[in-house]
Amino acid sequence: MLKRSLHFPDTSRTRSPVALVVAGVVLIAATYGMARFGVGLLHPQMAAVRPGLDGALSPAGTAQFSSYCLAVLVAGRLVRTRARAVVLAAGLSAGVGALGLMLAHTPLTFTAAAFVAGAGAGLASPALVPVLDRAVPARRSGLTQAAVNSGTAVGLIAVGAVVLITRAVATPWLLVALVCVGAGLAVHALAPREPASDASPAAAGPPPGTPRTSRLPMTLPWLLAAATGVVSAYVWTYGPSVVVQDTGLDTGRIGWLWVTVGVGGLLGVLTSRLVELTSPARAFLLCAVGLLLATAAVALTAQLWVAVLGLALFGAAYMALSGTLILWGRVLRPEDGGQATAWLFLALAVGQALGAALLSP
Repeated sequence: MLKRSLHFPDTSRTRSPVALVVAGVVLIAATYGMARFGVGLLHPQMAAVRPGLDGALSPAGTAQFSSYCLAVLVAGRLVRTRARAVVLAAGLSAGVGALGLMLAHTPLTFTAAAFVAGAGAGLASPALVPVLDRAVPARRSGLTQAAVNSGTAVGLIAVGAVVLITRAVATPWLLVALVCVGAGLAVHALAPREPASDASPAAAGPPPGTPRTSRLPMTLPWLLAAATGVVSAYVWTYGPSVVVQDTGLDTGRIGWLWVTVGVGGLLGVLTSRLVELTSPARAFLLCAVGLLLATAAVALTAQLWVAVLGLALFGAAYMALSGTLILWGRVLRPEDGGQATAWLFLALAVGQALGAALLSP
């Protein structure tokens, strides 16, 4: 059974745990599904209106994943004592990046804005792990972490729907910016304050009685996460463009592709149950196989229905995989689940940065 990484007194909990969880879902939806992965979704439509952005997707994808790596490193050092501040920074960073993307007309400005937007997601996930662990009873923590992580799917559905409703390239990014900032402010306001004991020297190491399993090696999980990151970068960065090019799908219908990914990704809420029935390692490998099959379907077919099925499978596999990384990190480091999540998500992002640069179609 998964255990909460730290035991905090009830006085540290928020009075509105349900509201906090909802705000956390919206923050992940905004920083991941909208500000981060929306770059690949919205680029074909933006390039059609702004021809100067035609060659900007590859460098923007690499910059975005790189900034995510840097943000995860920063978050990993701060979340134990300043998780609420990191959450607020996540919303602000993603919001500013979205505004930059709205205004971008050249590859340089588009890439720079994507860099800023990508940092928001890198700050959000590691910070939300300890915030939720403080606010939610231990028996529900695994389900809560998986549910909040599946917020990415909600964001994909939302931004895909916006693209279907309007062909304007500025409107979606303005909405993304508003949601990012609003969600960051909401989580910051609802999250319980960090107990003073978190900042004490004693908090630097594992608490007395921490089992040895809390120091299990993270090398293998890190390498596995990096490898799946390489594979996933293809769909996140180039998926919509590849499907449009290979199947002849009209760019006005491209929003349906990300809605498909998001609908599949809603299954990510079942991640905690999958981990309970198997183990973090086995659950991760199952998700990785699904991710590989889905990416192959998107990359190698000229049939739209095959690509759509591949995108749905990709959404389910990726959301479950990233949720498994959160739960795996909390097993490996029960005394500091936020930092463990940061390291594993860093590996995922390192792989994605490499994949975005190397797998350009």
